[in-house]
Amino acid sequence: MKTKKSLCIVNWHLAVSLGVCLLTGCVSQEARKSQTITGEAETEKPAQKTSKAIASADQVPDAVKQAFQVRFPTVKLAEWKIKSDKIYEAEFTLKGTEITVMFDSTGNWLETESAIDPAKVPKVVSAAAAKQFKGYKVIETQSVERLDEQHLIYELHFENAKDLANAQFSSEGAILSQSAKGKP
Repeated sequence: MKTKKSLCIVNWHLAVSLGVCLLTGCVSQEARKSQTITGEAETEKPAQKTSKAIASADQVPDAVKQAFQVRFPTVKLAEWKIKSDKIYEAEFTLKGTEITVMFDSTGNWLETESAIDPAKVPKVVSAAAAKQFKGYKVIETQSVERLDEQHLIYELHFENAKDLANAQFSSEGAILSQSAKGKP
C-alpha cells in the first residue's frame, strides 16, 4: 500500500509541475530570444543586453527579406533583430565569417559588419587604437561597409578590468566614433 500511495504522490507532483509549465511556458527566455528567420528556435544562447528585439520571419517586411536574399543568395538561415529605430538587422555566418547586415524597413541596405582577423586590421589603425586605448585588450575586430561611406571602416571592441569600449576608425587611423561603458 505504501508504494501505491507514494506512486500517487509522485504522479500528482508531476501533474502539478506539468500544469505549471504549461501555464507559465516551458521555453526559456534565451530559447525565445534565439528565433531564426524560419521562426524555429536554434540552440539556447545567453541573453545579450541590447536595445534590439528578436524578430520572427513574419515580423520582417517582405522588402527587407527580398533585399537580404539578393545581397546574400546563399544564406538560408539568419537571426533577425529589430532595432529601436526600426532598422532590421540580420546576423549569420557565411564561409566561416560572422556577419551582421542592416536594412531599413523598405529594404534599403545600410551597413554590413564582418568579423575579421586582428592581423587584417591596417597597422595605422592598430597603432591609433593602441595609443587611444592604452590598458585595454582588443576583444573583437570588424570591417564595416556603409551606404554613405566610400571607404571601409574598422570597428574594434576593447575591454579592461572595469570597462567595455568600442571605436570606429578610418582606414587611415582617424577615430570616427567611440564609446565606453562599465562592465555589468
